[in-house]
Amino acid sequence: MTASTILGVGRHLPARVVDAAALGARLGVDAERLVRETGVERRRAVEPGQGPSELAAAAAGEALAAAGRTPADVDLIVFATTTPDMAFPGSGCFLQDRLGCRTVGALDVRAQDAGFLYALATADRFVRAGANACVLVAAAEIFSTALDYSPAGAAVSPYFGDGAGVVLVGAGAADGVRAVVLHNDPTDLERYWCEFPASRHYPARMEMPQYDAGRHFYRIDAPALHARAEPALAEVGGEALARAGVARDGVAAYLLAYLDPRVAERAAARAGLPAGRVVVAGREVGHVGAASLPIALADALADGRLARGDVVCCATFGAGLAWGAAVLQL
Repeated sequence: MTASTILGVGRHLPARVVDAAALGARLGVDAERLVRETGVERRRAVEPGQGPSELAAAAAGEALAAAGRTPADVDLIVFATTTPDMAFPGSGCFLQDRLGCRTVGALDVRAQDAGFLYALATADRFVRAGANACVLVAAAEIFSTALDYSPAGAAVSPYFGDGAGVVLVGAGAADGVRAVVLHNDPTDLERYWCEFPASRHYPARMEMPQYDAGRHFYRIDAPALHARAEPALAEVGGEALARAGVARDGVAAYLLAYLDPRVAERAAARAGLPAGRVVVAGREVGHVGAASLPIALADALADGRLARGDVVCCATFGAGLAWGAAVLQL
């Protein structure tokens, strides 16, 4: 069976930084309260008219350059997003068009915050089966255009940011995707969801009563979600390491992504992970859903915390409820 290798990594963040003071003024809430309640100090936001495929195209350029490849080499696109450019076609199609790729397969994955791991697992299976030799795994989110900026949104909106991360997975001699573990539990899924617009709602997908009630905004029961996330994040990394046959002391860095970075930090402590090897996403860019892990991975490579050949363990938890972990050798 063909080995599945990490060929290149890239990320892209919008230029606009929204700090707690600016967001607090818009929400009518004290900035210190926002940081205290969410753990997020600043986040990135797109300009009007941008879609996730545009951010992913910029990140893909970095990943392709790092791998010494071009869009012509890509033979499959797997795009993870909760916030697609539009209802259809999928953001993978838009990314394919932006990059000028050949008429290869392009599909979207919907697994919310765990979307990158699901997309990575999909790419890994295609490569190992010999069906594809160069798969572009993209994850991109634009949350800023869907948030409630009234005082009622102060408990949710400060968490989120916009951005994209891309990992290029291809056939090679080295086994880069050592293991991926995926979990989903729909129990209490309404604790973290976006209810409208809804195709199951007839005759219109959303009517004025739902709109006026704000049921198109994200709903998050943070305390209940945190209570599920902390033990799950603490355990799933060890599960992935066991499947990969990798000892904990052989891991160069542990990347954790969750809505509230402080919960991820507590999970790392609960798991007994060495503090100097833990990288928690979110404080500086906001929670970027499916893109959080590949953004953190690209940043860790860029600033020297990781190098080619290192083993990294990535874990995340989010809506679905969906969570998982991956062990990668860069």
